[in-house]
Amino acid sequence: MSLALGPSTVFVLIALAAFVIFFFAAWAVIERGRRPTLRPLRPLGRLQRLIGQSAETGQSVHFSPGSGGLNGQPGSAEALSGLTTFSSAARLAARSKGRVEISSNDTLTYLVSNDVLQAEYAQAGRLEDYHPNDARFVTQADRLGYIAGVSAILSEKPTAGNVMLGRFDSEYLLAGERSNRLNIPQVAGSSRIEAMPLMLASAGAENTLLGEEIFAVPAYMDRQPAHLASVVAQDRVRLVVVVVIILGTLAATLGLVPNIGDYFLR
Repeated sequence: MSLALGPSTVFVLIALAAFVIFFFAAWAVIERGRRPTLRPLRPLGRLQRLIGQSAETGQSVHFSPGSGGLNGQPGSAEALSGLTTFSSAARLAARSKGRVEISSNDTLTYLVSNDVLQAEYAQAGRLEDYHPNDARFVTQADRLGYIAGVSAILSEKPTAGNVMLGRFDSEYLLAGERSNRLNIPQVAGSSRIEAMPLMLASAGAENTLLGEEIFAVPAYMDRQPAHLASVVAQDRVRLVVVVVIILGTLAATLGLVPNIGDYFLR
């Protein structure tokens, strides 16, 4: 049996191999104490301040990892990144005597978020302050129903902040505008073009993470070597792809490689 791979598949495999190489190389450098310099992300400072205000006021911060989930529906990568960010937020809340709540649009995401919340409070030595009801299952893979549920949660009681980081589409505006009407500070972020302009209009540019920034949040929050190495590897692979595109464009323009565009599209 022969295995035939198209040119585009080979290109993807090469990019994946480059990422793995860059990742382990960056990890080795970081483990030796040379940590990369990350550009500031202002929304993360806002997130940390909201958790501090939660400790001062006794009000909770609502967190949403997106309308996607871990149970096979679209948005698994965003949901996983959101849960990792939630773990960091819960750790900060547990140590500062604050409180965070999380709502989920997926059963598996709900179970994981509940375990994460309990583990962070236990690690901080404040298991008695852990509230099982702070992890809520709202709907199962129903985007509009989930956002309606989030809007209802925000209306239940005074809330210190609303953090929505994950996969959202245009339905995000329902919860974003509800936060504005209730004067709830927001931190928002999505990888979806449909949601980005709505987040900029609702939460403000200084409180919005755009596109791939939501996947870099764990590296900023935890500063763990694996997370930092992932960010460095992504930047280097992106640079390699840009260089390949430029060289390919020049080659096609000068006629050095006939039909080079067809090579990557097949």
